[in-house]
Order: sequence, then C-alpha cells, then structure tokens
Amino acid sequence: MSNKESYHAIDVPFEYRHTCWFCGEPYYDSYAFMPSPNYDGQEQPLLIPSCEECFGFCRQTRVSGIDLLRDKVKDALHKKYQKHLQIGVNWTKEELEDCEFEGKALEGFRESAWAMFEIAKGRVNYAGWPLTIDGQPVSALSQAFHVEFDGIIYTSLQRAVEQLAKAYAIPQPYLEAVIEVVGRQRLAYAIRFAKTTYGYSADEREASIASLKALVAEEQALAIQVAVPAKGIQASLDELEPLILHRTQIPVHAIQWILERGITNLAQLAECEDDCFDHFGKDSELVAYTYFTAMQVYLEQRDVDPEWAENVDPNRRWFEQLG
Repeated sequence: MSNKESYHAIDVPFEYRHTCWFCGEPYYDSYAFMPSPNYDGQEQPLLIPSCEECFGFCRQTRVSGIDLLRDKVKDALHKKYQKHLQIGVNWTKEELEDCEFEGKALEGFRESAWAMFEIAKGRVNYAGWPLTIDGQPVSALSQAFHVEFDGIIYTSLQRAVEQLAKAYAIPQPYLEAVIEVVGRQRLAYAIRFAKTTYGYSADEREASIASLKALVAEEQALAIQVAVPAKGIQASLDELEPLILHRTQIPVHAIQWILERGITNLAQLAECEDDCFDHFGKDSELVAYTYFTAMQVYLEQRDVDPEWAENVDPNRRWFEQLG
C-alpha cells in the first residue's frame, strides 16, 4: 500500500499477527478505514488487518465508526453463511455422526457439515482484539445492541429476528409481535411460543398474542408479590394452632417460620425453598420436606378459599397482621 505514512496502523498483538480483526481468518490485506460521515474529525485512515472476504465487505461499506463497520461485516457473514449456521439449528454433532445418509453427496454433507457450522459460527462470533495505536486506545467499541442466541452472536435484535425467523420457518412479523410482548431477554421463550402457534389462522394468532399478554401481565404481578413480601412478625409456638388440611398435618413450627418471613402465597414460598430446607434440614431432610409440603398445602388452602382464610383459619389473626 503506497504512502503508508498517511495511515495509522493499529497495534497487532504477537498472537494475532497474520489474523483478520473481523473474523479471525488468515490475513489478506489491511483495510484503510476512514469514517463517513466523519463526526469525530478523524484525520487519517486506520489500517485494519482483514481476510480477503472481510476486506471485500469493508470496501462496500460506508459508516461513521469502527464498531459499525465491524457489525456490517458480521451481518454480511451471517447472510452469506446462513445455511451453514442453520446446520446447528437442525442438527447436533452426534446426530450428524450417527445418521445413515446414502449417496456420495449426502455422505459428504454428513462428513463436512458440522465443521462448516463451527467455522461459520467462529467467524461471526469472533471478537477481535482491543484497538490501540502505540498502546493508546483508538475508541470505545460498543456491543450494547448485540444479541446471543443458542451460542451465536447477532449484531442486533432485528438481525437476530430476521435470521431466526428463517431458520425456524416462523413468519417474521409474528415472531416480532411475540418478542414485543415478552421482551428481548426471553428470545428462546418467544421462539418456542411462536413455533407452536404461528400455524394457526390470523384470528387464532391474534388470540394467542392476547393470551400471551395476559400471561406476561400475570407473571409481572406475581413477581411484584414475590419481590415485596410482607414484613415478618414474631409469634410464639404456644400462640399458634396446628391443624390438618387434606389429610396433611400443618405443624406450628412451619406456621411460625412462614410468619417470621412474611410469606403469604405460594410464589413467595417457592422463592424461599432453599432457606426452608437449610433451616429444617438440620433435623433431617425428611423433616424439611414434610414441613415444606405442609406449608404448600396451608398457603394453597388460604389462596383458593378466601372465606376459609378469613373466618375459619385458627391462625387468621396473625396473617391479618401481615396485611
């Protein structure tokens, strides 16, 4: 490359020499990156080591930052090697090794498919090394919008949805609607839900979305209940009444324990399950299991029969103090 003094070459650690910064493949040439538009007033291009393929992608791209250039290259790799990446969606390594394909072409696929998948996955997931010039950082590279699903990194949620909708044969608008309801952090849940409901009619899909919204709202309300238990109260054992519900003995030690922790529903009890077994397991694991089961029966009775809880439960005055 001519007149190299007019460029800034980034630092390349010894272990990464002859390596593409974008995907980790063998080095071909250094791409001279100059932002466009140049918001930060960069004066000289940066030389970024590239493989031949990534170098070609870079030449087709005009962006305002190195991280955006990296993401555009990753998007191009995702698009070009989409079928290779889908191998990991449709197969496991063991399934490919055990399958009995007939014919030279299919046998070739069995022998090479997993390697093709791992190479493509490695390239799109490759993180590169920190960019510095003479030891000084070039710029902060953002990964704030990156999404990981099933071990593969996508540059944004939108790119992930585009690729995964194709991989799982789900209509993209429907998958987008499901994700909008459950949130980007529950991508796996969204895909499972969409896979089992997208084949319905338009009216049924609309009803499925409505049902999903109701479920999520219920989960959020329950989470608030779990996160904010009532303030616990102290009650001595002789002030509490044991009882029998559905052939289950509810001992006063179990009742005292849930009152001390302000537990009023099954969701809160589930959050404290480990604490319960740690506390009562000192006697024996059987005692802890028996007490936990008794608490479940007791709290479920109070939940499903509010009239009983308000008028019959011999310990109702203590629960009234919990609010």
